[in-house]
Amino acid sequence: MRKNIHIILKGKFIDVEFYKELKNHSIIITFEIVNPYQMKCISLNVVSMGDYEITSTNIRNINIHTLIKRSLKAIYSYKTIDTKEFNTKTKGYLSDDLRYKLLVKDVKERKIKDRNKFLSIYSYIYQFESRNYGDNVSKRLSTLLNYSESYIKNLTKEAFSKNYINKNTKGVSGGLLTNKSIKTLNSL
Repeated sequence: MRKNIHIILKGKFIDVEFYKELKNHSIIITFEIVNPYQMKCISLNVVSMGDYEITSTNIRNINIHTLIKRSLKAIYSYKTIDTKEFNTKTKGYLSDDLRYKLLVKDVKERKIKDRNKFLSIYSYIYQFESRNYGDNVSKRLSTLLNYSESYIKNLTKEAFSKNYINKNTKGVSGGLLTNKSIKTLNSL
């Protein structure tokens, strides 16, 4: 029996292959590790598994949003299951070993007094939650962190304006952590 998903680790690049999303075709999504805490999707390829033509109907049946979410979930599951092999094959580029739930708890309970550290951790949580798409990120963060939605919007604006996080490409939620944030997160 063939697996539905196959993950190929190649240094800074990770390919996730889906075999059963389209009949007679495989879908390959490539991610690039942009910093120790983030990956971004850089390409999506549909490859025929024989001499089959792809139709516009096939393409319309691809839910790219769901495939990216499933890919990220599979990559992080792989990393959790076999950390040593993952780190060896990716050369340690994705070394995200922060304990997300603990960071959320510290922010929620208002334990972080240093503003630089707080904004770095908030930026990390913001970009992590932005991957979930679909929902209103401010509303979700408001519920998650127990802050008002307007305060969350102000925090997000402050994180962007003070260069803790950079804007991603147009139409993509979240952003990329800056060296300023990465330096603080590495010190945790």
